[in-house]
Amino acid sequence: MNKFILFFIPIILCLWSCGSQKVVTTKYYVIEFPTDTVLEEYEKIPLEIEKYCEIIPVDINPAYSTPQIANRSSSRAITYYSYHQWAIRPSESFSRLILDYFNHVPVFSGVSDRFWRVQPDFHLETTIYHLEVVQEQNTFSAHLDLEFRLREVERGREILHHRADRYITLYNRDLDLFAAAIGDIFYQELQQLSEKIAMEIKYTP
Repeated sequence: MNKFILFFIPIILCLWSCGSQKVVTTKYYVIEFPTDTVLEEYEKIPLEIEKYCEIIPVDINPAYSTPQIANRSSSRAITYYSYHQWAIRPSESFSRLILDYFNHVPVFSGVSDRFWRVQPDFHLETTIYHLEVVQEQNTFSAHLDLEFRLREVERGREILHHRADRYITLYNRDLDLFAAAIGDIFYQELQQLSEKIAMEIKYTP
């Protein structure tokens, strides 16, 4: 009888241990504009230029182009969160945000990621160099390093570029805050870009 009990105790303990383990689920994050201010800000740019612009797909440094969210804890070391990912690949998210922004802000007569019947006057190219959580001791920051380039299609020349390398300190180690900060930075830099475009094209013959 004792041998029978001793034989089954390890099996019971093993089954109990396996059943008591918590199931870890992956959490997904989206990059969005700050919804509380977006419509109000759109109304601040009254100028409309009679030009068409094609939005080129956003190019992202391969280290940050995957669904995994990157964390930089030193100048040359990057790790990736195991259970925290982007819901949509960053290149697609940023491309959609650019289209959405310029479809609302009256800078161009029309924007698209592909024109069929209209020859676009400009190409807007975007490069993301860094998209990461930066960890320095107990401080966490959202880091977005990007560049916009506006090219004239007919002459093939770059007429404007806008570069920004931004950090926002997060008051809590929360990737919801990180995703929100990235959306805020991207929106603010699109605002800066649209103002530059309006001035450049207005005064360029």
